[in-house]
Formats: sequence, C-alpha cells, structure tokens
Amino acid sequence: MKTYKLHKLILSRFSYNEKNIFCGIYFDASNHPLDIMVEKELPHENPFPNEAIYVGKVSRILPGQGAFVRLSPSVSGYLPLKKNQKFFYVHKIGKKDTLQPEDEIIVQVRKQPIKTKEMVLDNELAFHSDHLILVTDSNMISVSSKIKKADKERLKELFEANFDTSLGYGFILRTNAISVSSEELLDEAKGLYDEYRHLMDHMQNRVCFECINKGRNKVEELLRTLNPEITEIETDDEEIFETLKKVVSKELFQPFADHLRFYEDKSYPLYKLYGLETVLENACKPVAWLNSGANLIIEQTEAMTVVDVNSSKQISQKETNAFLINVEAAKELALQLRLRNISGIIIVDFINMNHMSHKNELLSILKEETRYDPCRVTVHDYTKLGLVEITREKRYPSLKEVLTLK
Repeated sequence: MKTYKLHKLILSRFSYNEKNIFCGIYFDASNHPLDIMVEKELPHENPFPNEAIYVGKVSRILPGQGAFVRLSPSVSGYLPLKKNQKFFYVHKIGKKDTLQPEDEIIVQVRKQPIKTKEMVLDNELAFHSDHLILVTDSNMISVSSKIKKADKERLKELFEANFDTSLGYGFILRTNAISVSSEELLDEAKGLYDEYRHLMDHMQNRVCFECINKGRNKVEELLRTLNPEITEIETDDEEIFETLKKVVSKELFQPFADHLRFYEDKSYPLYKLYGLETVLENACKPVAWLNSGANLIIEQTEAMTVVDVNSSKQISQKETNAFLINVEAAKELALQLRLRNISGIIIVDFINMNHMSHKNELLSILKEETRYDPCRVTVHDYTKLGLVEITREKRYPSLKEVLTLK
C-alpha cells in the first residue's frame, strides 16, 4: 500500500517544549512522516523497560481485581489478578496458598505507566530471542499464523520431539523462524530454556527488588519491527549509533547493517534538517488538512477520541463529492492514528451519505488502510447515529500524552 511504504528511519534526541526527548520518525521516499516514536528520556535511562523481570514485593491487594507490587522502595506496578494464577514465590508470608501482602514474587513489566496509572506487571513470564519466545503460561507450541501450514506442522513436530512442554512452559515461534535451520532454532530455544531453568532453580537465592532480566532494549525493539523495505537508518547521536551497531551485529538485524548512517554536521542538527519539531507540532494539532481543502478535527479525550470530517471550503455536498472526501479522509485518518498513536475507542463522523453502497465501500477502504498498522485496529460498523466506530490496540502512551505530561 503506497501510503505506508517506509523508506528511512531518523533517530535523534533534542529539546522539545523544554523536554529532552528521544525521537524516531519513519519517512517515505518523499520525506513524508509515516510513524512517530517519542520517549521522554533515552532508552537506557529507564530502569523498568518492557519485559524486564524483577523480584517484587506485594504492597496491597484489591480482592478480585489486582495487586500493587513494589519493584523498588519508591516504584510500584499493578498486577491484574486472575483465576488459577500461579505465582513464582521468592519469599512467602504465611502458609496460605494465596497471594498475601509482603509476599516476594517474580514479575515482568508488560506496559509502561500512562498518565496517573502505574506500569502493568505480569506473573506469567516471557523470554524473548530473535526467532521465538518461551512462555511460562502455556504448555503449547504455537507457530505464527503467517507461516505456511506444512512448515507450521514441521516446526511443531520438531519442538514437540525436543522439549517436554508438559513441565509448565511453551514456545511461540515468530514468522522469521522459517528463515533459519532447525539446528539454529533448537539452539536458540535451548538457550531460552536454560535461562528459564536457571531462574527457576535459583529463585530462592534472589533478593527483593533484584533485576533478574534487564528487558528489551528500545533500539532493538524498534529494529525488530522494521520493514525490510527500510533503506536508511540515520542518527546524529553517538550513543544511539553505537547501540545501533551492537544491535545490527546480531544475525537477525544484519540486513540493516549496510543502512546505518551517522550524521556529522554539528552546525545544522539532524532534527532541523528533517524538520522533526514541525512533524511533532503538526501531529499534535487538532486539525489535519486534506488535499481537497477538507479537514479532520481530531479531539482526544480521556474516554475516547472523536474525529469530525469537515468539508470546509467544499461547496458541493452531492453524494459523489461527499464519498470522495470521505475516502480521502479515511486514508488520512489511518495515517493520523499511527502518527499520533491514538488508541482505545475512536468515533468518526464522516460526511453524511445516502447510498448504502458508498457506506459499505467506505468501511472496506478504512479496513484496508488500517490493515498495515503495527497495532491491531478493528473497524466495527456504523452506529445508529451514522457514526463509524473504531478501536485500536494500546501499546504505548499516545504522542500527546508523552509530549504534554510532565
């Protein structure tokens, strides 16, 4: 799809609205921004990144809901409680086989804190490598749905013959697992299994608030999601560049090694060259203009995001003209959801159309335009009031949240 044909990734850090930020923006071949990633600090400065594993201490329990678990004397996270949960206890208070305040348990960071909400934790652990994941909440071998059926069955048989998953762990094989030999894949899986067993066997020797696994490097996480069509990765930050070189030395990321560029012109910073400040400003404005002169009014609230398609200077409101503007708006909306990282419930008020064929076609176009979004997007249907309801998976805080929160 032409709208999302990635070409280059620009990584830089600079001051924006009196905040020091780490910024990564994807551009197409015409230097139009397609995706934005912003952190308020450099990746290594976050001591609690996603997938980090800690010995936490339970501080408070909300019966039937969740528990607050401290990862340090001053930092805590929220652990949702579910039925038949299994906890990895480092130190147990009392003999009750239920979670108690002051219990010390192994937890993993799943989501970063958003606004006033604390980070989300999980007691079910996941150990990641380049081609697969070992999980403690399953005894199954799961294979990516994008792998052909014959290869999927072969991989399942391979793992079932070499690992006894009835012992309380399982594997998830990524799409790229098909690109390496069976021997390499088994060696990688054995490495994860050894890491998992070492944690289990030495659990009682851990101390409270100890970091057992440092979690996912943000730059590596970024490269893991890169499209193979990316032909240039450029940064003007020496620390980021050194991290990039370490990451691309791994076999999985070696195809990107030849695409790294270090920008050395100190007199004109990289963020100015690509207008990164302007990109961020435009992505935070409530209005997104269309080529036709129409626009989208995007209002983000605590409960949902409301989008109004405004015909603006368009005089003719005939059915065909309304449909064409709506199609243009649908394509721009798909892009804006990614740029702004909007998630949750999204309600869209398109220009009114009378023909059901046009309404159905608009929904089809919207579904196609959002199909390549890295976050799961579901285009539901028209409500009784004629509004289109969309939901988008939340993985990270929205751009507005990152740039406006202190």
